[in-house]
Amino acid sequence: MGRIIISAGHDLRDPGAVALGTTESKEMRLTRDLIAKELKARGAEFLSVPDYLSLTGTIRWINANSVPGDVAIDLHGNAFNGSIRGAEAFYIASNTQRQQDAQILLNALLKAVPGLPSRGVKPDTVTVYRSGLAFCRRVAIASLLIELCFIDNREDLKLLQTYRDRFAKGIADGLIDWSSSSQKQRGFPLINIRIKDNNYDEKGVLINGNSYIPSDLVELLGIKVASLPEIRQVSYGNIVYIKAIELQKFDIAVFWENQTRTVVLNLRPRTELSGSEQIMGLGNTTATELTNFIESHNQQALAKFPNLPELYIQESEIEGVNHDIAFCQMCLHTNYLRFDGQIKPDQNNFCGLGSANGNPSGASFPDPKTGVTAQIQHLKAYASNDMIKQQPIVDPRFDFVPRGVAPSIYDLGRRWIADPQYGDKIKSIMMRLYGVF
Repeated sequence: MGRIIISAGHDLRDPGAVALGTTESKEMRLTRDLIAKELKARGAEFLSVPDYLSLTGTIRWINANSVPGDVAIDLHGNAFNGSIRGAEAFYIASNTQRQQDAQILLNALLKAVPGLPSRGVKPDTVTVYRSGLAFCRRVAIASLLIELCFIDNREDLKLLQTYRDRFAKGIADGLIDWSSSSQKQRGFPLINIRIKDNNYDEKGVLINGNSYIPSDLVELLGIKVASLPEIRQVSYGNIVYIKAIELQKFDIAVFWENQTRTVVLNLRPRTELSGSEQIMGLGNTTATELTNFIESHNQQALAKFPNLPELYIQESEIEGVNHDIAFCQMCLHTNYLRFDGQIKPDQNNFCGLGSANGNPSGASFPDPKTGVTAQIQHLKAYASNDMIKQQPIVDPRFDFVPRGVAPSIYDLGRRWIADPQYGDKIKSIMMRLYGVF
């Protein structure tokens, strides 16, 4: 059995949810300590993430201290309006193995605490963070996030505080079962690297379905990773690796060749991409190109919204917003108009806009044109101090945006949504749109 790494969620400076005279951070730390006690009594090898680390620091700490075969859990307490109860576990979307692991963990908790309702296991894209939970996606080893209960619900909180030892026993049982099943993989699979048409002699590694390449190669490509702390690094086999997809912000196209298990880096200069990350500007594509692009990812994408490409071009042109960025942002949030997350098609909300009253289902608009207009206005609010030309303002959160703080897509991370890689993900879709890969 590998090691078990436990994070108590929020750090000492962040209380998390605050309710009923306690905080999420406090309750999770107390629970974490009992889980550690349980694991120690059973002879399980474990590590506890230092409480002073932020989420980013936690992920870096785990990646620096873990090896293949270890597992990591992030403990949280939920909160809504005091009326909802239950536990739920989140796994990285589309990963069936991690879904099974989440079920193992949740089942063990529910068995130990019979009075605790189950809210099931869920992909990390159904949360308010539509692009996924950082702990599920950026931790190099197998990782899950679990919400033990709703701490703003008196019944749930009383259950946790009264029977914390049972919660700890159940989580420990689930972690041991999960850790034991994960030992089939003792190392990260090696992958090939190709730079344009030339094979590279050194190998990369595949971690949680993501390609990683040696940092020395990244330096050879002219990217000084030592001065870029935001670039994710993983140490494995005494070699430092970089997540390949993060090179896209440097206009290096990255794609995966499944048949040969090769990550391909395309270094062709793309002059037409110059300045394409700036939100205020002109798009490069036609309505036909946008139509062909989205239908290549989802044949039924425009069945309900046949004029959407034209709407994006027209509404963006009015406000001076790059319609390529707006359209690709829509593709990211809706998964190419599949709407397989929290927001539904009838809301005509194409970019995860929140409502002014905090409605958890997000904003709704009467028709697609209004929804696109609201998105364009919200982008302009972030990217520019200029007045909105098309009145009235239909973006429900326009007045809450600090004007002009995000002129580039890379400035939208931790603003539009909490994901620090949000701009990279929009750029990735843009590069597919432009045919770079």
